Amino acid sequence: MLSKHIIRALIPRRNIHKTVRNPVLSQSFFLENEWSGRHVALGKLGLGGDYEWISAVQKKFIGGGYASAVDVDAAVCVAEQKDQVDDVIELLYKLRHSVKAAEKLESSEYALVRLLLKYQPETILTLANDPINYGVFLNPHLACIVIDHFIKTSNIQAAARIVTWMVQQEELDNELLNVLGLYVCAKWAELPADQQTLELGGSEEEEDVNDDDIRTFKFPYLKNECFDEHFDLTNPHHLIGKSLQWLSRDTQSIDKDLKSSLNALGAVLFEKLQEAGSTVSTAHSSVKQLIAERLAPKEREEQPEEQKAILEKIGTVEKSNQLLSDIILEHLTRIQKAEEEKLCSQQTALFATWNERRQELAKSQAQKVLLRIRQDEIRAELKQLDEQEEQMSFFKNRLAWEKRAAENTQIDEESRQRHSKRDAAN
Repeated sequence: MLSKHIIRALIPRRNIHKTVRNPVLSQSFFLENEWSGRHVALGKLGLGGDYEWISAVQKKFIGGGYASAVDVDAAVCVAEQKDQVDDVIELLYKLRHSVKAAEKLESSEYALVRLLLKYQPETILTLANDPINYGVFLNPHLACIVIDHFIKTSNIQAAARIVTWMVQQEELDNELLNVLGLYVCAKWAELPADQQTLELGGSEEEEDVNDDDIRTFKFPYLKNECFDEHFDLTNPHHLIGKSLQWLSRDTQSIDKDLKSSLNALGAVLFEKLQEAGSTVSTAHSSVKQLIAERLAPKEREEQPEEQKAILEKIGTVEKSNQLLSDIILEHLTRIQKAEEEKLCSQQTALFATWNERRQELAKSQAQKVLLRIRQDEIRAELKQLDEQEEQMSFFKNRLAWEKRAAENTQIDEESRQRHSKRDAAN
């Protein structure tokens, strides 16, 4: 049995202060020119100025009304200035709480997050932690951009939160996003223990909120009192551990040994020690080092038997020449060009689809407005025709109405005479 002091001595010191200050993805991956091309398509809608259109959409929500999804989409996509950020966030929030919530367009989410990356990147974490109220989700291309931004600013915790968010949404089909997620999770696991945190929301101070602004969601069921080990996860190590397990499982381009090592590290972080026990002995030395640091007993702490068993399987930890994140980064570099081109091609096609869809919806909305106007005009014309017909029929049927009135008068007179004779006879 290994003692606590021996275990600590077997763990080589790592360069924990190493940070990444350069972006991982290439500059062309951001598709800046392609994205800015949306303004040409928006110009065809005749919105006027960006401020004027955003203000016009805001007015539609006043007094219990609501704007259409395409109105909000155009407002979010046209916004470019810092002082417009809060306005478009509010528009998406109100749309989410209106009867048109299900019609929200994917381009609205994409435009908002790219705008936030320019001016308020930390707000993206607020959206990640409150998807019910904002309804904003990332597609693979946008998720890669956001993760790369936080890597560039050395905010590994924020990048890791985005990765865990994508895993919770089960966005695991894109190879580039998966490998980038593995890299971020490895970087997070290599942070000092006191820096291994995630921004999960729910800890902000209460603000004064107007009761009229509160929106309540009513669900036809009560939440079950169970822990789903997915959306209910709040432990940062559990989130990262599950992300490592799922990402390594669904990533096709990494070799079997690396998959096994990443799964072992994920299982330890997720506290699924039985799953880790079968593969930890063959794990990469850098992974063994991380696991040993994670499971090393603290002073005056009784160590569980499962942890002792894993540490015994690890044995003496050989000093690794490479960090786990560096190994993944090397692999990412090998597949990067091909995977970036593939994802950029898909996203460029989406830009065109979004522009066409926006044009179609705007045209359809304009046609519906014209139909409503024409419907009101037809109703007014019908009402006018009814009034004219009534006036014309009055003179046409005048003799008949006079004859009918005379007959009614005669009937009334005969009735009075009969009653008079009966009264006289009595």
